[in-house]
Amino acid sequence: QEACKLLKATDMYIYEVSSELGYEDQYYFSRIFKKVVGVSPRDYKNGDYFYCE
Repeated sequence: QEACKLLKATDMYIYEVSSELGYEDQYYFSRIFKKVVGVSPRDYKNGDYFYCE
């Protein structure tokens, strides 16, 4: 949920969000995010997705 909040409510880049949440590898974060949420972090940030809420 924190990742979704940061992606939607801030202008942070995906690598900044992943780092903020303790992930050293942005690509690993993106894979996990897509597995859990169903869309990539980029698509979530740029689209009308609200799966985490």
